[in-house]
Amino acid sequence: MLGVVYILLSILCGSTICRLLFKNLGKPAEEAGLPAFMVKLPAWYLIGTLAVTWPVYLFSYLFQNAQKPLLWGNLITWLLVMTFVVVTFWLNKEKKSVKELSAKAPQSIKEFFFMERTKEELAYGPLLYTLAAVLFTGFLMFLTFKVLDNSIYVGYSVFSDFAPHLGMIRSFSVSNNFPTQYAHFAGEDIRYHFMFQFMVGNLEFLGMRLDYAFNLPSMFGMIGTYMLLFVLAVRLTKSRLCGYLTALLFTFRSSFTVFRYMAEQAKDNVWNALKTNTEFLGYTQNENWGLWNLNVYCNQRHLAFALAMMILAIILFFPYVEAMGEKLLEAQKGEKPTFTERMEQLKTLFFTKTAFGIKDVKFAVGMGIFLGALAFWNGSALVATLAMLFFMAAVSDYRLDYLITAVLVLLLYFLQSSLFVEGSVVSPAYYFGFLAENKTLWGVVLFIVELTGIVLFVAIAGATLVKGTKRYMLAVFLVPFVLAFTLALTGDITVNHKWIMMSLMLVSMFAAFLLTNLLKSGDWLKRVVAILLLLVLTATGIYDLTTVVKRNENYLIFSYDDPVTNWIAENATCEDIFLTPYYSLNNVVMGGAMLYYGWPYYAWSAGYDTYSREREVRNMYEASSVGELNYLMEKNNIRYIIVDHDCRTSSEYEVREDVIETAYETVFEYDTGEWMVRIFDTTKEK
Repeated sequence: MLGVVYILLSILCGSTICRLLFKNLGKPAEEAGLPAFMVKLPAWYLIGTLAVTWPVYLFSYLFQNAQKPLLWGNLITWLLVMTFVVVTFWLNKEKKSVKELSAKAPQSIKEFFFMERTKEELAYGPLLYTLAAVLFTGFLMFLTFKVLDNSIYVGYSVFSDFAPHLGMIRSFSVSNNFPTQYAHFAGEDIRYHFMFQFMVGNLEFLGMRLDYAFNLPSMFGMIGTYMLLFVLAVRLTKSRLCGYLTALLFTFRSSFTVFRYMAEQAKDNVWNALKTNTEFLGYTQNENWGLWNLNVYCNQRHLAFALAMMILAIILFFPYVEAMGEKLLEAQKGEKPTFTERMEQLKTLFFTKTAFGIKDVKFAVGMGIFLGALAFWNGSALVATLAMLFFMAAVSDYRLDYLITAVLVLLLYFLQSSLFVEGSVVSPAYYFGFLAENKTLWGVVLFIVELTGIVLFVAIAGATLVKGTKRYMLAVFLVPFVLAFTLALTGDITVNHKWIMMSLMLVSMFAAFLLTNLLKSGDWLKRVVAILLLLVLTATGIYDLTTVVKRNENYLIFSYDDPVTNWIAENATCEDIFLTPYYSLNNVVMGGAMLYYGWPYYAWSAGYDTYSREREVRNMYEASSVGELNYLMEKNNIRYIIVDHDCRTSSEYEVREDVIETAYETVFEYDTGEWMVRIFDTTKEK
């Protein structure tokens, strides 16, 4: 119940903040002929969640020595938020009677959700679209993660990524991860964007069942992405059909993968091969991880929240671009501008009062604060958002609004980094080619075509159907795509795939616009071409969805009554570091244990020095004397040592269990034979 109150309080706080800072929040939707809820509801949730979750974390951090820091963090934050909402409402209340407000309410609700019915458009279309997004995202999230019969079910397509996520979540909900450490690389700073996991852990702490605590915020972020993407597409093209098609292209990726796979099968075995296959298809590096399809949003639950914030920022800054575009077109009388007209456009672009003026300080400050708050929710989305806003500013009015936003974002980023990280979060470096095997220009082009199919070509064709700065938005949307092929922020270049997915999501609206024009042309041949293009654009993505479903017919299952999980949750704190085998996701992780060295990939991709710890793990498990073991335990601040089947059968080292049991007391033992789990406490020497 308290978890539900937390979410509702976040939305209420968000609506209050938006009324103060973003007074024209519903205008982008209304000008596109859409109901205001399409922008307002996602914005209220996004802004409110950031505004409530950060204070809960910071106050909990201040009370880190209390028995339950989250209790104090929530209590203080809730009181402050409720006071803020009440005072703001009282100061800004309309001087109208209850009777007047009640009489006006039905019409206000109707306009908020439906607007007025027009001859051309279905008034219920956006509402039905939103309902479809709710059902679809709910299906995906609960397909891959759920609780049944007192057990946690983690789907096969997500359990690997869920290892660090669930480890972080449970380090807050059942333990006390302040100051915050990375659950798979304990004892150092936190370089991983963990705030979404903190929010989920807080919801579980407040009594919400883990699957609801994880799935509901994941759904809200994804639903917000669908809603705001729809608004942006309609705002850009003035067509609801384009909005629906954009959502379809976002959901089902474009690629030649499924066609190539079918071509490789015997003619009489194509259908059977497609039906029985349970692996993600792919011909580019790591594509078989499910790196480009819906599975990403199932296992990277924090990503959709950040995507929704990114789209919201683009929507709210887009009127600046649009205003400049209208001025530039006014200076041009014919199809091809003359030299004089070009000079007039140049003057309009750079030498007018509005070009470098300030339109709305409160808006710019608000965007800077809440985009800056995104840094430890998803850093890659924040980088992409700033890069796109920079290029939007190049053809915008009121560029100082962008500057204020950017300065605040950077200030908050460095402030958070100084709090959480010793040194730098990222190490930017030029890296050309992303995952292309042939890192020449031609090799990269072939890689892109192999990976993305025809969507970029269709999008470019669609961009020719719009004019002025709207056409320029295609270049803006491709900025993250270019970053992915030229920039490395960590040692793991694979993480750049998110930038490519962001670009493809946004440019898909231009591809959708071409399809829209073909479908509305009245020419049956053009309509056939549109349908064929749509089939080619979505076939691989549709098949990927069937693979997601098939892979998640199997689960890793963790019982709430598991003795190992419960012992760790009841006896260990986040100050207690565990020496373990290279765990991914298991009952130890589910107990909220802080692992000295979990599965190496997670920590390595986050920028930690995994090689040094790998050597230390081997030295500790292979210590040949009690004295050597004591020295290594003290050096690495190890509280508990786990010896289990994985440890005894490891190919990385030969565990000296005899030395460990000679040195320390066994404080937990479970099962018998080769599967026995033993936990030794290094503070209890024999």
